[in-house]
Amino acid sequence: MRYLNLKLKNTKLMMTHLDPHSSDPVEHDHGDDYQITIPISGTPSLDLNNISNQLNKNTRMITMPGEKHIHFTKESESRILLINIKRSLIDTIIFSRLNQGTSGIDFSIYNEDSSEKLIKVADKIVRTNLFHEDYSARMEELEWELAETFLSIQEGSHSDQWKKEVIINQHPIIKNIIGYIYENYQNDISLDELSSISNLSKFYLIRTFKDIVGCTPSNFLLNIRIEKALNLLLTSKLDITTICYEVGFGSLNTFERVFKKNFGCTISEFRKNHKI
Repeated sequence: MRYLNLKLKNTKLMMTHLDPHSSDPVEHDHGDDYQITIPISGTPSLDLNNISNQLNKNTRMITMPGEKHIHFTKESESRILLINIKRSLIDTIIFSRLNQGTSGIDFSIYNEDSSEKLIKVADKIVRTNLFHEDYSARMEELEWELAETFLSIQEGSHSDQWKKEVIINQHPIIKNIIGYIYENYQNDISLDELSSISNLSKFYLIRTFKDIVGCTPSNFLLNIRIEKALNLLLTSKLDITTICYEVGFGSLNTFERVFKKNFGCTISEFRKNHKI
């Protein structure tokens, strides 16, 4: 029996009660949604890919978009909180927070940790829906908060970069330097310039930047230029020399050398194999 079914723009919250020895009506999927199964009471099971997984209140399971599954119980009754989040919202947040596109994240399917943070945001969404008359703007904020909370606690292919972004946000000087590099990658950017902007010595800047970001400022700049060049190679018909100077490389030789080091082939070979 389902006694909560709240459908919003990008998310859906459901609370389901299953009697002993009962199940969902049929095996099903949720289209382009991720679904998070959180037991509130009892020990329900979820059959996914012909594998049955028993859950309790300290576990949760993630069903990927399009994956068929079914919830069921054995001897005990169960209450289950189901949270659906559209793939498009997850992709939007990943792009916003990590400045990168994604064709989908691979999440850890079975998780043995607390879902209390997700439950608290879900509770706020339900209460806002019930008790606030003009709630549309607030609800969009809460949907975003729900998805961000999920990405923060859920291990997946995004986790390393997500955690790094959290660390960067805790260091405003490094965050400002990264923003400056993104805004000026087409120009010459010297270490002296970054040192002056940050009010850090060059030695301390390099060490701190590498500790937080994982590479030196100069390598970070190179990676941005390669990322921008790759996008132009894949989406435009600009010639290689134009792209080289468009993204800030000082010479075609440097562009060729850095590109081959990253991709194992020349730029011409890459473009030949990826014609638009």
